[in-house]
Amino acid sequence: MTDEHGNCKIDRVARRWALETIDEQLLERREAGASLRDLEQFFNRQVLAAAMAEAGIETVDGEVENLYHLLTDDDVSAGTRVEAESRLERHGLDPDAVESDFVSYQTVRTHLNDCLDVDTNRESGLEPTDGKNIVFKLLSRTESITERTIDRLRSSGHLTIGTPEVTLSLRVACSECGEEYPFGRLVDRGGCSCQEDDQASDSETER
Repeated sequence: MTDEHGNCKIDRVARRWALETIDEQLLERREAGASLRDLEQFFNRQVLAAAMAEAGIETVDGEVENLYHLLTDDDVSAGTRVEAESRLERHGLDPDAVESDFVSYQTVRTHLNDCLDVDTNRESGLEPTDGKNIVFKLLSRTESITERTIDRLRSSGHLTIGTPEVTLSLRVACSECGEEYPFGRLVDRGGCSCQEDDQASDSETER
C-alpha cells in the first residue's frame, strides 16, 4: 500500500488494521462481479476480523460474518445488538471505535474511482432500497448507542429505570402542504400526495 492517496479512509483504515492486500482483494471481487454493497460488507468484515484477532478473540468459520450482521443489520433488535457489542467490550474492544472504521458503499466507490482507477459509473444512482438502508442503519445505531448509554447511567447510579427498550422513528414533512410521512413510507410511495395532485392537475390542464 502506498501513501499517494493517504487521505482516503479505506487506505487509512487498512493501514491501521494491517490489511496489506485489501486493494488486490477488492479488485479481484469487483472483477468477479461484486457490487459496491458487496465490497462494503467485505471490507468491514475484514476490519472486524482484524480487530478481533488483535484483541485475542478466537473465532470459528462464519462467526465474524454473524457478528457483523448483529452489529449492523436493520433487522437486529437493539437488545441483541447491545449483547454483540458487549462481547467486544469484554475483550477490551470499543465497539464505537471499531464501527467508526466501517465504510459505506459510497466510500468504496470513491476509493475505486479515485485510488484504483476503476470506473463505477454503472452504479452511480441511489436506489430507494439503498436510501432506506442508509437511514435505517443510522436509526438502529442511534437506538443501540442510546440503550448502552442508559445502561451505563444505571450502572453509575445516575438513572433509575427498568430494562430499557429504545425505539426511534423518523417522519418527513412536506414544506408545500404540511403532510407528514414515516420516512420508509415516503420512499416507498415515491413522493408526497400533494405532488401527485399537482401532476394530475397539470395533466388535466394539458388536455
